[in-house]
Amino acid sequence: MDFSNFHLFIGRFHPLFVHLPIGFIFFGIILEIVGKLKIFQPDHKSIELSYIVGAASAIISCLLGYLLAYDNNDYSYEAISFHQWFGIITTVLIIGMFFLRKYNIQKVYDFSLLVIVFTISITGHYGGNLTHGSTYLTQYVPLKFNDTEIVISPPNNANEVIMYEHIIQPILQQKCISCHNTEKKKGELSLSNKADILKGGKTKNLIVQGESNHSEIIQRILLPHGDEDIMPPEGKTPLTDKEVELLISWIDIGHGSFDTLITEIPLSEELMTYCNTKLGFISNHNSIALIDYDTSIVQDLRNKGFQIREIDKNAFDVSYPKLSNIDLISALLPIKDNIIWLDLKAQNIQRPDELQQFSELRKLNLSKNPIGDDKVNIFKTMKKLETINLHSTLISSHGIKELKDNSSIKTIYSWNTKL
Repeated sequence: MDFSNFHLFIGRFHPLFVHLPIGFIFFGIILEIVGKLKIFQPDHKSIELSYIVGAASAIISCLLGYLLAYDNNDYSYEAISFHQWFGIITTVLIIGMFFLRKYNIQKVYDFSLLVIVFTISITGHYGGNLTHGSTYLTQYVPLKFNDTEIVISPPNNANEVIMYEHIIQPILQQKCISCHNTEKKKGELSLSNKADILKGGKTKNLIVQGESNHSEIIQRILLPHGDEDIMPPEGKTPLTDKEVELLISWIDIGHGSFDTLITEIPLSEELMTYCNTKLGFISNHNSIALIDYDTSIVQDLRNKGFQIREIDKNAFDVSYPKLSNIDLISALLPIKDNIIWLDLKAQNIQRPDELQQFSELRKLNLSKNPIGDDKVNIFKTMKKLETINLHSTLISSHGIKELKDNSSIKTIYSWNTKL
C-alpha cells in the first residue's frame, strides 16, 4: 500500500464539503430575514444550529483544502492564498456570528450578516478561479472593462485565417484552458498564451515541431479512455476527431507556428469545410456567384466603422457594432448586390424599405429596432431571405403571419415582441 499521496486523497473531498457551510449559513440568514420581515417567527435554536453545523463543516473544508493545496504546484501561490485566507476568515466569522447572536449583541450581529455574505462570495469566486480559470466568470460578460485585453479580430476572408489564432487557440480555450491557465497549472503547464505554450510543462516537449507523434499534447489526447493521464481527463468533454486532426496538422505540416496561414497547410476538403463552418464562412464555395465589387468602396465602408467579411467569392457578411448616426442602409447600397448576411441590430432602423434592393440577402438581423407590422410586408418580396431576427421589435402575430407568406424564410426569431 502506498500512502505517499494519502493527503491528496483526503484533500480531494474538499469540493464535497465546501458547499455545506455555504448552504447552512445562507439557511440561517434566510431564517433571520424571514423573522425580521415577520413572515413567520423561526425557532431561535434552528438558526443557532445552522451556524454550528456551518462552522463545523467550514472547519473541515479548511482542513481538507489545506491538504489539497499542500505541496501542490498545479496552482499559483497567490490564487491559493486568496482562496485560503478568505475561507479562514469566513470560518471565524461563522463562529463569531453564533456567539454574537447567542449573547444578543444585535448591531454587530446584523453587520456580520452582510460581511459574511461578502466573504462567502469572494471565497467562492477565488475557488471558481482555481477550478475554471480567472476568465470563467467574465468570459461572456457583454461589457469589457479591461482596456489592455487583446481582442482577436475575425478574418475578413478565408485567405486571412491564421491556423493557430483562429483555429487552434479556440480549441485549447474550450477544451484545455480550465486546467492549464496562469492560476491553475496542472502539470506545471499553462496554455494561456504563446510564451507559456513554448515553455511547456514538466516534460518540456509539449509541441515538437513537425513531429506530432513526439509531442506530449498529442500523446496525452490519444491515450485510451480510462488512462489516468488522458487529456482532457475523464469527465470533461474530449476533443473531437476533427479537432485532433487539426492539432496534428498544425504540428506536423505547420510546424506548430503561431503565424502560419491556413492556406499554407494542405488540409483535406473535409477539414477545410469544418474550419469554414466554425469561422462562419460558407462551406460550399460554388453555391453563390455574385458580381464583382469595387474594393475602394468596401475599404471606405470599413473606414466608416462597418465590419465586412468576405465569406464567399464576392459575398459579404456586414455589421455595424456601434450605434450610428448615419443612414446605414443608404451607405451600403453601393454593395447591396454583394451582401448576403446583414446585422443592423439596435440601430434605430425605422424605415427598412430600402432593404428590398438587397436582392442577395440570406440572413438579416433587425433585432432591437422600432419595427412594427406595417413594415414587414417588404420582406415578402425578398425571395432569397432565409433567416430574419426580429427579437425585441414591435412585431405581432399579424406581422409574423405576413412573413410566413414568403416561402424562402425558414427561421424567424421573435422573442420579446408583441406575440
